[in-house]
Amino acid sequence: MIVPTGAEAHTFSNRPLSRRTLALEGFVLLLAAPFLTIPAAYPIITFAALLALGIVWALSLLPGRRVASPFDIIIAIWCVVLAVGIMITADPAETLSTATNLVLGLGVWRFLLISVGTRKALAIAIGFFLLLCLGFCLAGITRAEGLPKIQLLTEFNPFQDNLFPSFGSLTVHPNRVAGLICLYLPLLVSLTFMPPPGFRAWLWRVLLAGLTLLTTLMLVFTQSRSGWVGSVGGMFFLAVMWGLILPRSGSRRALRLAIAGWVLVGVLALAWIGPTRLQETWLNPPAETALGTLTTLNYRKELWPWAITAIQDFPFTGVGPGAFRNVALRLYPPDLVLLPGQDIGHAHNIFLQTALDVGLPGLVAYLALLFVAGAVGWRVARCEPEFRSISLGLVAGLIAVHIYGLTDALVLGSRLGVVFWFSPGLLAAMNNMVSYQYRQD
Repeated sequence: MIVPTGAEAHTFSNRPLSRRTLALEGFVLLLAAPFLTIPAAYPIITFAALLALGIVWALSLLPGRRVASPFDIIIAIWCVVLAVGIMITADPAETLSTATNLVLGLGVWRFLLISVGTRKALAIAIGFFLLLCLGFCLAGITRAEGLPKIQLLTEFNPFQDNLFPSFGSLTVHPNRVAGLICLYLPLLVSLTFMPPPGFRAWLWRVLLAGLTLLTTLMLVFTQSRSGWVGSVGGMFFLAVMWGLILPRSGSRRALRLAIAGWVLVGVLALAWIGPTRLQETWLNPPAETALGTLTTLNYRKELWPWAITAIQDFPFTGVGPGAFRNVALRLYPPDLVLLPGQDIGHAHNIFLQTALDVGLPGLVAYLALLFVAGAVGWRVARCEPEFRSISLGLVAGLIAVHIYGLTDALVLGSRLGVVFWFSPGLLAAMNNMVSYQYRQD
């Protein structure tokens, strides 16, 4: 979130695309988005939207019109494994929605790469990203009262359905809200405590602090333990990155002392709990604790082995994007008691789910994408202090959402999963901006 300078007409990007080309692709992506989100509602229009995007992307490959990024090879491999997963799926109806949402996510990534080339464009993109996340979260948190894991939080939940009647069908599962919060809360915290130039005025800091507080309250009332752990882990890594990159100062010393205290508290907590109690909790999750029932762990312990079995049976292709919910019951019926209308949904582990969707080659490509995102974010933070709050916040968000993803999943092919692609897209755009600046120097 960087304030435009007087030389805003100058672009850091190396993109050769004209404004007309950018406008065309943005317009096509905007029109296609609703139909890719709900493809089964209007299949003919969805096909037309996919065709239009394909034509626009094909035109971008013409000589002199390509925009390079460190993600290019990985994205190409990801597209190949996604295409294979779509072709082999046993449940085309389930795969359709997952596949089109993945295409939309790739479209978001690409448009950010080619269009964000100025400080003003970056500020707009970050603002849109945060507002989109906040909107989804406010829509989803209205259903948090449907999960009375912790009675006290249920009774005093300020985010009730009747406060947001207009959101209606936009509501999503509170656990998915927690995953989305993991993705963008570290960015908010980074911008609040280490604001970039131009956002150090009290008005901006109060606004960012207010959004951070609102998001934290939403996270608490999701009652998602995975979300809580993921967010704390993301904040820890955010603090570590800032502690490593800051120049010598009182702030760096204070931050490093806080990190050391954080680690000490964690070690003491583990020592107090002890390995015996941890093992007993894993083997026999208690029905009542201060944090609500832990019996949902049994659900995951039943599901994970079957997910691993499916990956072993379909290692190179997976079972098809979004198809595991049916394949699990068809080929590997777990001893689960499902409520009427309830389905498995996903493997409750983002890495297992990715391998199930697109096979082990797809999982390798996904891990490579995360590694490149982290490396690019760190490079941007080191080379351009003006972008440091954004890049470190985005990287910490990716770490947080994957800690959360160890016991749950913000599935990439879900409607909320589209938001995930903003992070690598913004990191790729900032990397090009920094690279162009150094070439000019």
